[in-house]
Amino acid sequence: MYTPNKNKNSDIGDFYELLGVSRNASEQEIKDAYRKLALKYHPDKNRDEKAQEHFKMISIAYSVLSDPNKRRQYNVSGPSTAMANFEGIDISELGGFGRFFGAMVSSFGFKIPTQIRPKVLAQAIDICKGKESDTRLIPGVPIDNSMSNQEAHFYRFDVSNDSRHGVIIRCKSHSKSKFKLVLFDKDGSVRDIKESQKRKHCTSAELFFLPFQRIEIPEFSPMHHLMEDKETPLPFHYLDALETQGANLSELIQPNYILCVYGDNFLSQVKYKITFLPLPINEQANLAIETIRQIEPVLQNKKQEMKQFQKEYMDLKTRWEAAKAKLKKEDEDITNLLKAREEGYDRLFDACMLAYRPVNVEVATSNGGGGFFSFLGK
Repeated sequence: MYTPNKNKNSDIGDFYELLGVSRNASEQEIKDAYRKLALKYHPDKNRDEKAQEHFKMISIAYSVLSDPNKRRQYNVSGPSTAMANFEGIDISELGGFGRFFGAMVSSFGFKIPTQIRPKVLAQAIDICKGKESDTRLIPGVPIDNSMSNQEAHFYRFDVSNDSRHGVIIRCKSHSKSKFKLVLFDKDGSVRDIKESQKRKHCTSAELFFLPFQRIEIPEFSPMHHLMEDKETPLPFHYLDALETQGANLSELIQPNYILCVYGDNFLSQVKYKITFLPLPINEQANLAIETIRQIEPVLQNKKQEMKQFQKEYMDLKTRWEAAKAKLKKEDEDITNLLKAREEGYDRLFDACMLAYRPVNVEVATSNGGGGFFSFLGK
């Protein structure tokens, strides 16, 4: 059965307490403690939903305390800001156990931020200087490719007359690989990064350059909200990260751009398909754009409506919880009173019966007599 200790000071909990180690524990002690707890609360061995949540929490604790820099930062900032200050990790620096740990945690829905290797960023600068080659993206021609994790494939796309109405670049992985789609400026500096997001049958990331305003909605991570706010139902958080993005087609001022697909898996090879698509002007595209432009303002309004509704809901929930507590108390009080009343009537009945109980009379006998029967015998 699931019986973890609860920390009163933080919804996440104290990381040392979660792992059951002291604040001066060694790296090996932290690793041993995590392995022991991971075996105990692993979803394959413990089907309790709360145990699965606890498994993810101890995994977060380990990811911080096993890194000397993050552990030092955690010791200063404490649990309340640990996740806010949790920077991405460089997977290439992790050992075999670290990669296995990262892959396992990711498979249970927790997103671990990762960094792009400095080597890849240096490659982008070299490509922009003409020192390395890249692959040109041809409009409407998908490219299927694969690569090792923490490697990058570089591509170039041209901004021509065909792109004057808009540009969409989509990268998809039907093997559900994790990756980053990174756009660079002409000098090789990072301009934009899109993380792959889980879809129904794949993972995907897109770059949009369109002549109209649109919204960005990052992948929803339930665990983040469950750790910080267990009391609020998840639907109130679906649109928390929604952001408005203005029309940005005019930002494509260079004749061509460099981008890369960066493999972000912890263990396995990254497989993907990338497609460069100038926005056409035809009936199908216009209908799709019209649908998007009708739906997205509604979602923007929903975000504000849900904020207001959340306040109303939580107020009603507080009152409902108070009403349930009162009902429980009234239930107990009335039950006890009915029981006491019944006992009172029973005692009254017993008291009334005392007046009608037969009196026990003892018949005295003389020393020389033989009692009643001796009298009859005379």
